[in-house]
Amino acid sequence: MSAAVSVVSRHPRSMRHTLMRVLRSPKVKALIGGNVIAAIIILLRGYGVLQPLELQIYDALVVAWVGHQPSSHVVLVGGTEADVEHFDWPLRDGDLATLLERIESWNPRVIGVDIYRDHPEPPGTERLAALLARNKNIVWAFKLKAHHSPGVPPPAILKGTPQAVLADTVPDSGNIVRRGLIFADDGVNNYPAIGMALALGYLDADGIRLGPGPDGDLQLGKALIAPLDDTRGPYVQLDSRGYQVLLDYRGGRDPFPFKSVGYVMHHDDAAPLVRGKAVIVGVAAVSVNDSFSTPFNSGFHNAEPIFGVALHAHLADQLIREALNGDPMLSGLPRAAEDLWIWFWAMAGTLLAMRVAATIPAVFGTGAGLITLTGIVYISFGNALLLPALPAAIGWIGSAGLANRIMHAASNRTRALLRRSFEHYLPPAVIAQMLEANTLPKLGGERRELTVLFTDVANFTTLSENVPPEFLSTLCNDYFDGVCGAIFEQGGMVNEFIGDAVLAFFNAPLEQPDHADRAVSAALAVEKFASRFSTEQKSRGVDFGHTRIGVHSGEAIVGNVGTRQRLKYSALGDMLNTGSRLEGLNKKIGSRICVSGETVARSKRHRFRPVGTFVVKGRHGGTEVFEPLRATDQESDRLARYEAAFRALEVEKPEAAELFAALRRDYPEDPCVCFHCHRLADGESGTTIVMTEK
Repeated sequence: MSAAVSVVSRHPRSMRHTLMRVLRSPKVKALIGGNVIAAIIILLRGYGVLQPLELQIYDALVVAWVGHQPSSHVVLVGGTEADVEHFDWPLRDGDLATLLERIESWNPRVIGVDIYRDHPEPPGTERLAALLARNKNIVWAFKLKAHHSPGVPPPAILKGTPQAVLADTVPDSGNIVRRGLIFADDGVNNYPAIGMALALGYLDADGIRLGPGPDGDLQLGKALIAPLDDTRGPYVQLDSRGYQVLLDYRGGRDPFPFKSVGYVMHHDDAAPLVRGKAVIVGVAAVSVNDSFSTPFNSGFHNAEPIFGVALHAHLADQLIREALNGDPMLSGLPRAAEDLWIWFWAMAGTLLAMRVAATIPAVFGTGAGLITLTGIVYISFGNALLLPALPAAIGWIGSAGLANRIMHAASNRTRALLRRSFEHYLPPAVIAQMLEANTLPKLGGERRELTVLFTDVANFTTLSENVPPEFLSTLCNDYFDGVCGAIFEQGGMVNEFIGDAVLAFFNAPLEQPDHADRAVSAALAVEKFASRFSTEQKSRGVDFGHTRIGVHSGEAIVGNVGTRQRLKYSALGDMLNTGSRLEGLNKKIGSRICVSGETVARSKRHRFRPVGTFVVKGRHGGTEVFEPLRATDQESDRLARYEAAFRALEVEKPEAAELFAALRRDYPEDPCVCFHCHRLADGESGTTIVMTEK
């Protein structure tokens, strides 16, 4: 029972440990950071903090896509500065009646008057009233009463009739008009705006009427008109009273044919221009103060404001085009989809920083992402879909910057930790190369082909028992300096010091295609140094034994083992046991260096002579063992004679004993020759040697 309780009690601790380890991962931190940035952007956007800047981007997109196609539906007649000086202004009722009669005689489809006439301007008032009463295709603008404005009523003759239409606009901050009002009410009656009234009057000749559409929208010919609100589009904070739509300003700032009041009053050649069109009569004089800012003069654009008469013309023309041609109406994604879009770019920025660690490529990658984002937003806008560019850009840059910072901090900590782990085992130049190439090994292991080098000092135990520890420490330090120097010179990694023994790797942690040759070169250099060192110590009365070396190649698992606070780069695998056994075989053979057949097969720069196939204790398979040849070994006939004797031994020819005996007489110090002579004298044959002890 207690054991079960113990297991259960450890489980939550294990879960917490796993969770904390996951949360410490820099990639997890970067992903969390990206999500936090996305959440902050979405929250700020929801409160309208980003809306002013988003509207500036919206303006830029509008201007970029408007084109320069002139309108074929709407004509403007405006009172210019010259008209203000020439006529009594405001225009007298009689002058207005004359102007409207001339336009009406040229057969327009509909006429809209954007001139307030809340009280008569005689003379000619009765004549104007009679004209309005008999011509139902003339609509007149008035302004609704509001809590901040008393409003401006229409001419008395039109009060309560369908010919009284709204001139109200819905400007944003800075008096910038991006929206068009098509319907509004005073709490009792619902009124069309002058732009809508002109569109309806124009389309009536084509048999197109306004009707209900799906989901409470309005259907006008091919156009489905959805009201603008704060659930999609460029606005997240919006006074959406009335029925509003976004203005597309297609054709540019001035796409409408224009004639002044004076020109229409005195010239008949305007008749073809007016026939079959929607005509708006208004004011085009700066001194009258009826102008509005638009996307054309916001942000980096500095065009002049446009007059109210042109503003209404844009709305009328847009509605006509949409009804006749099915031109798409600009819209946005639902807010939930826009939030997902912002989150996607934040995550993309995070993933970029996680994949690209170097600063300059990361900067270029971030710039390429912004260009891609800009292109997507631009093309989508041209297809009547508005995507939130600024929040996505902030998410992309912010998350990429934060993730890059997190990854760099983690990389710096890891690099410092790994550098401390390797600084005693690798030459400084190799460590610098690893840092420069960012090839430091990661926590955990990987399968890799290695060549290992083992060294051991003969009779070291006896020596250590007969000298003071302080002297032994100094002696070992001097010895290890020489051994490590020889290994470092070949780019090897000194992985372990165990008493007098040294373990070194080649092809780890840096990849070295010639690792076998490097290891053999290091073994020869170590043996040369160790022989000299042993001779020097013996001349001082210190019996420092000779060094035995084993070299073997094979696959192992290499990597950092331990905790993050105490790492140890090491290797695991049976090939290390083989390398250690090869070092020990030197004692049996009497040699200094034993190299496995696996290493010999990979070596390109060195020559070897075979020693035999050794079956060590506890194993069934044999290991081919070779001795590397020095330059001096290749200058005499000894190598050719040895190879001939070994071939005879392989096939168990009787003359093998004579050949080895002759070699021993000429080269009595050759350890391999002596080894085989002793074997043959003991009655052994062949080149397979079965070891009875480790």
